Amino acid sequence: MISNMDVQPFQSLLIIDDHPIYREALVERLTQEFQAQEIEVLGASSAAEGLEILDHGHKQWIILLDILMPGLSGVASIKVFKTKHNVAHVIAVSGLDENAWEPRAVAAGATLFLSKNNTSDRIIGKIKSLLDASPSLKVLPKEVGPQAYRLTQRQLEVLQLIALGHPNKVIADYLDIKEQTIKIHINQIFKELRVFNRTQAVLKAQKSNLLTAPIPPIPESI
Repeated sequence: MISNMDVQPFQSLLIIDDHPIYREALVERLTQEFQAQEIEVLGASSAAEGLEILDHGHKQWIILLDILMPGLSGVASIKVFKTKHNVAHVIAVSGLDENAWEPRAVAAGATLFLSKNNTSDRIIGKIKSLLDASPSLKVLPKEVGPQAYRLTQRQLEVLQLIALGHPNKVIADYLDIKEQTIKIHINQIFKELRVFNRTQAVLKAQKSNLLTAPIPPIPESI
């Protein structure tokens, strides 16, 4: 979500999962991986506990959210966490069928959907890609506020790659997500900007100063 506040650098990861063995193992693995960067890694056993952690601090968070838990769960939990001004990304995590649930999770505001069948190394790789991509996107003009457009940072990345003229397949390969997911992001961008095609989206984005962050050149091999 775009905020009219200057956003601080990412400082913390929060794993929200009701399975203690999975949660604690992932917290330990991510702590080992990111401690040199002074990125704190915390765990919570429920959405309610996770929300309480978010409400007591001023850090920016990347949330790894199990979307199949007692209480608040599913796409509703994604939407709730995306309303928090200090949440930069929500990564939906689940053992549910990826093909069925990824479109729902992304449409609800998740940046990514990851199956619990993924290795910790793949999860780390996805987190690193967000950390690498997001610093250039984390500060936007103050006149562009939440009342104007509510775009996720992933949607801003997609929008800027569209502005560079890249087709969906190239964007999907560059961001390492499915082309179907890119289409969902584009539909959400069109809906939010109230436009009907890519050209209109780019023109409105330019007018609204949404294309302020540089995107690294895409390798010719993509």
